[in-house]
Amino acid sequence: MPVLKPFHFFLLVMLLGIFIPERAHALSVNQVRFGAHPDKIRLVLDLSQKTDFRVFALANPYRMVIDLPDFEWRAGNASTTPSSGVTALRYGNLQPGISRIVFDMAKPVSVRGAFIIPAQGNQPNRLVVDFTHVSEDVFQRNKDISHGTLVTSAQLLEVPRSVPAQKPTLQSSVYKPLIIIDAGHGGVDPGARGVNKTNEKNVTLALAKQLKSELEGTGRYRVALTRDRDIFIKLRERVAIARRQQADLFISIHADSIEKSNVSGVSVYTLSETASDAQTAKLAAQENRADLIAGLDLSVEDEDVASILVDLAMRDTMNQSNFFANTLIEKLRRRQVRLLDSPHRSAGFAVLKAPDIPSVLVEAGFMSNKKEAELLNTPAHRAKIAQALAGAVDSYFEQVRKNQRI
Repeated sequence: MPVLKPFHFFLLVMLLGIFIPERAHALSVNQVRFGAHPDKIRLVLDLSQKTDFRVFALANPYRMVIDLPDFEWRAGNASTTPSSGVTALRYGNLQPGISRIVFDMAKPVSVRGAFIIPAQGNQPNRLVVDFTHVSEDVFQRNKDISHGTLVTSAQLLEVPRSVPAQKPTLQSSVYKPLIIIDAGHGGVDPGARGVNKTNEKNVTLALAKQLKSELEGTGRYRVALTRDRDIFIKLRERVAIARRQQADLFISIHADSIEKSNVSGVSVYTLSETASDAQTAKLAAQENRADLIAGLDLSVEDEDVASILVDLAMRDTMNQSNFFANTLIEKLRRRQVRLLDSPHRSAGFAVLKAPDIPSVLVEAGFMSNKKEAELLNTPAHRAKIAQALAGAVDSYFEQVRKNQRI
């Protein structure tokens, strides 16, 4: 189940035109209900109006928490289901302007996603929270992840004048984005073979590990590899790994090969159902040994609203991917890394088809070019590319943070 991350939620709000003026005590929670699904438990709160929110999980004891602007409780004694794992429910004021609903849980939970569905027809405004029961280990890995933001006018007034105005959130710890790095090919699939008899799978793994080291060295990110050794992983599984771990960014690394041995340079691909040129189309066909038709599982009560959310999420994801690609190209130029003509290209690569994770595929050079194949086999050249990628990641998430403060 994908997660609509904070910047996705914000952009969905913008695109739907849901701009929320602050209202004191105008919010009410009118009904609370649970539903069991094969892969999750869904909690739905009927609300009197659209609102900011924040959802997260706590331990000792296990709880799921929803923070909202001050509200009136009109839901009575909310009934739960055995599958929900909820043992008790309570609510009350947290601080001026913010109230809290607490669900006591019998065991650890992971919040998979949370979003607002605006009122439509006879359906009220709804806050939807999807969660699952998880092991203690999984809970510890996810415990700092929260969904949504909640800001009060009182908090904004407390910002000192010497500090640039921004909207603070209720985060108790700094969230570190998760970057998934995908080393292309592997195992029985060697990828392109260089003129110096170097296999693409070895070059991509070495560059992936170098990038992982660069990003972890900043202390700002969590980083994981789809493979850390010479093994074969299906294209569909590479995307599944990123979605299971709720990645914030997916970077797939490859090294190109064509018949013309004089062609060289780095290129960056983002998703398109129609390739940007004939060469790109051929490359995508070679890489896509198995296709992936990705869909966003939004089992909401209103199919029309679900379709809108899917379209907006996909559009937002592609916009985010394009922004990262253009940022990366600029960073590569600054480090004097040779670029292919028209370096930002588009194709229907299977590994770019996660609907909810900004994704790029980096062709780090041409294995069919003798000089470039030799460069790709050197740590110094790979470091230049890895440093450009790390710089692009920094710029990308700085923009994400700015968007969240708007």
